[in-house]
Amino acid sequence: MAWSTSRDVRELTAAAGEFLAARPVDHTLLLTEAAYLTARPSTAPDQLYGWWRSGGGDVTGAFLRAPAHPPILSCLPRAAIEELPYALPGADRLGVDARTAGLIPGFDREIFRVTVHRLREAPPIPPVPGRARIAVPSDRPLLAEWFHRLMAEAPDDPTEQAYVVDEPLARGGITLWEVDGVPVAMAGSSPTVAGMVRVGPVYAAGGPHAAFEAACAAARSHARDVLVLGAGAPGFEPVLDRVLLARSGT
Repeated sequence: MAWSTSRDVRELTAAAGEFLAARPVDHTLLLTEAAYLTARPSTAPDQLYGWWRSGGGDVTGAFLRAPAHPPILSCLPRAAIEELPYALPGADRLGVDARTAGLIPGFDREIFRVTVHRLREAPPIPPVPGRARIAVPSDRPLLAEWFHRLMAEAPDDPTEQAYVVDEPLARGGITLWEVDGVPVAMAGSSPTVAGMVRVGPVYAAGGPHAAFEAACAAARSHARDVLVLGAGAPGFEPVLDRVLLARSGT
């Protein structure tokens, strides 16, 4: 039993892709981050990817540390948790499934908690003026402006514009709601991975949430699991919590 690590995300997906895809709801963050980093490779020296093989050789745990982000972990066997400091030396924050949050020695301060919700049934698009459409490259300046407004509300969030705007824009992954031809709201969505799509982020500019409902309906047409992070919405049910933990004394 041992951790293997690499700075190449493709080695993670080759080794642990089947393990992660078997539980796409539990592993939504690792799957979508790995998909993004595979599509847009980074040379950042702080990235690191790991997978744990049990005594029988099967992968039963994994972690992903994207550039400038704390590592995010799958649920791990106890033996993998005990060896984690050797695989992730110096880590002072960890993103974990709340079900294992109390099992990681030395990390007992909860910084942030978010609930993953799964769509039960697609909410109807509210009867508000306007229509949905997919964002196109000419929308990029407006989307960039909205991205910076979102980030201003979370100054400690290291999320890059490429993750929220450029990558989803390139694959048709941003839904706009426009009224009289003017965009007033947006909802992004992750790539479809293992039959799972995560909708968000959402920016409504004080207007309707119809872009979110339209994005959910579009995702439901081709994905088995449609997820959102954070506060629930009509038609969604909570399925698990993710927790950001800090090392004791930090």
